[in-house]
Amino acid sequence: MKLFFFFLGFFFSFIGFAQDSYVESNKYTIETNEDYYESELGPMTDLNQIVSYIHSDPFLETLVISIPAGYPLRKEVDVNSFYGARFHPIHASVKFHRGIDLKSITGDIVQSTGEGYVLEAGEKSDLGKYIKIRHKYGFESIYGHLSVIGVKTGEKVSKNQFIGRVGATGAVTGPHLHYTLKKNGNYLDPFDFLFMNFGRTE
Repeated sequence: MKLFFFFLGFFFSFIGFAQDSYVESNKYTIETNEDYYESELGPMTDLNQIVSYIHSDPFLETLVISIPAGYPLRKEVDVNSFYGARFHPIHASVKFHRGIDLKSITGDIVQSTGEGYVLEAGEKSDLGKYIKIRHKYGFESIYGHLSVIGVKTGEKVSKNQFIGRVGATGAVTGPHLHYTLKKNGNYLDPFDFLFMNFGRTE
């Protein structure tokens, strides 16, 4: 009889564990897909069209929180290398630069430019230590060459939240922040989005 109750208790414990595991593993998927295409901004991929829509939308305040808008550094930004074709200092050849490099020193605070969920937080040979965040309306922001990663995959982050520190990891000649934006899988020039704070300070 004792053996029966032992197995019965084990069975219900296993069911509870399985349910908890299922909820935890699916929480990220459910929340990241929720309301991502709830406005006309969702399917847009043309940079000029996107920027024009954001500036003309009456719910500007909401968009500024939800999309990657503003500075990825907790200080004034200074662009060292722009988006587009350039001579790569490490590979010694002309390559397309799918982001911008911002002047900074090791240890400078890196912040999320919009609320969202951390898709990846790891390290790659060229990008070094990096973080990729998924925002609403198909936007993604990427922060590379970090010295410190301060968030974990699956974590929810808010706008202007500390996520890491500038470094010189990966294929670089010195410390700086590499910042990339994507929308619906397409790369965007992040420059115009740097100045979309519209007076917000929080």
